[in-house]
Amino acid sequence: MSGALNIAQDPVSARSSAGTGVFRMLESNQVSPHRMTSDLQNLIELQQIDSQIAALRAEIAALPKHVAAIEAKLAGSKAKVEAAVAAGKADDAARRKHESDIRDQQQKISKYRNQSLNVKTNDEYRALMHEIQFAETNIAKLEDKILELMVAADTRKETLKKAEAELKADAAENDREKEEARQRTAADEKELAELATRRDDLRAAVNEDVLRHYDRVLKLRGTALAAVYEKQMCSGCSVLLRPQMFQDVMTNQQFLTCDTCKRILYYVPPPPKPEDEKSTKKTAVPEPAPPSEDSSSASVS
Repeated sequence: MSGALNIAQDPVSARSSAGTGVFRMLESNQVSPHRMTSDLQNLIELQQIDSQIAALRAEIAALPKHVAAIEAKLAGSKAKVEAAVAAGKADDAARRKHESDIRDQQQKISKYRNQSLNVKTNDEYRALMHEIQFAETNIAKLEDKILELMVAADTRKETLKKAEAELKADAAENDREKEEARQRTAADEKELAELATRRDDLRAAVNEDVLRHYDRVLKLRGTALAAVYEKQMCSGCSVLLRPQMFQDVMTNQQFLTCDTCKRILYYVPPPPKPEDEKSTKKTAVPEPAPPSEDSSSASVS
């Protein structure tokens, strides 16, 4: 029947009876080649929207992970600052301990010198001198340690200064990234809601049998439709179509599925070729020669 829309109740039986993978067919004898039915157009747009929705959902899910990575970096910067501060405090405590030990050794030296004034034997005197020498050696070692700590303190100050600068930069970046993530999430959710509304409208306009097939293949393959170009193969699985199948797909008036991957096929004609520009030769018109003085005088006379 010309111009009638026939919907097969059983897609499997429709494909087996037709032998071309058709489960919904628009029969028309007055259809322009390649003009696509609105149902196919709806399906193509539906697949595009489903792809956009999947991408938006993935982005929304990835944003918290991105923020967590930024916060982890910030926590690392804080740990560096805290470690530098703790190391500086430890050095200060060690320096104070060494200074206290030096004072103790100095007190011992003063004590031994006073005792040396009252000794009665050379052995006692030599023993005290030995203790004084030992204390002085300890003082020299402690002073060397204090000097090392002072040199290390300068390095630690530079390390702390650098760590604090990194922390400040990371904190600013963290705040900026969080705000961008919040804005991006809000924009994505708004776009997602708009796409969901359009998706519902498109799904309502598609036949239920076709929609079930679309959902099944989309879940299995990731895409439910595949374009067919002049190479006459399914772009989804790269399987060459039979000549009659290709001719049917070219009409874009039937719901045809690939025998291999079961994707719904639609034809995309090649872009129009630009016409060859005809080269036109422009004939140059010679300009008239200016009149000579002789001819001018002759005309006057």
